[in-house]
Amino acid sequence: LRLAPPLPTRTDSDQPALPRLDLALDITGATRSLMMFTLQYRLNLANRTDRAVSDLAVAVHMASAQRGAGNAAPPAAARSLARVERIGPHQSRSVTGEVQLPVAAITPMMQGRTALFIPLVHVTLEGEGQQVLARSFVVGTPGGAEGRVRPLPMDLPPGSISGLKARAIAAPAD
Repeated sequence: LRLAPPLPTRTDSDQPALPRLDLALDITGATRSLMMFTLQYRLNLANRTDRAVSDLAVAVHMASAQRGAGNAAPPAAARSLARVERIGPHQSRSVTGEVQLPVAAITPMMQGRTALFIPLVHVTLEGEGQQVLARSFVVGTPGGAEGRVRPLPMDLPPGSISGLKARAIAAPAD
């Protein structure tokens, strides 16, 4: 599985880059119904610089990973989730929310005779007059070393899914 590189962002010389922000995504709950796969999450934003960050727009999108296809977030797919007024130097803020994916939009990947689902969560941060910052996470059950996660089986019964983790992923270079 290869993720497509992030979409190019505006590189106007009058738009400074966002300060160094670390993002961590915690999955606080998940459910599967006959129609929707839903994740509840907490997004932790940490400012690692000596200057404050103000007026951030946070957007989140969930997609199903697809073999042999671009897995980057579509530019208009994310919905505005929240605004963060200010994160001071060396401070952090948390944003909570919920994101859904219709079961019909899930593209299963086959491993032998088992159909698997790999949820991808794309987070976009935009600051007034600053370049866009995008990060992606893969979601699954904990497995193996190095914080890896395992795909979800498609035959999960409707109801609550516990123990899911999110792992930050980097888009491979072309």
